[in-house]
Amino acid sequence: MAIPIEMLTRAADFATLQRDGAGRSDRYVRVRLVRNGLDRTRFGFSTSRKIGTAVIRNRVRRRLRVIVRDATPRLEQGWDVLVVARPTCAGATYRELAGSIERLLGRAGIMRGENGAS
Repeated sequence: MAIPIEMLTRAADFATLQRDGAGRSDRYVRVRLVRNGLDRTRFGFSTSRKIGTAVIRNRVRRRLRVIVRDATPRLEQGWDVLVVARPTCAGATYRELAGSIERLLGRAGIMRGENGAS
């Protein structure tokens, strides 16, 4: 059974990410991160209308949630992460999006190696 991810829901949490978060980006997504002082990592997703119709935006959000859920066991705890989809992600394959997210989280320093060590 898959481990559920904890979602950011409060507007104040999103505002903190926008104000204080460090950002990393590539052609498909942008991630913003900030320490949350908790024993868990929480995620928020943003998909603007520039990406496409509601069907396309929902498909992108579903893919991003699955990618993050699968990566969660390898992430350091205690972070709030906002994943902002760029318009190019609508045409990206699952593998391209997964590689993008993992690279960005690795560059941000919160992705542990495959063996569980930092």
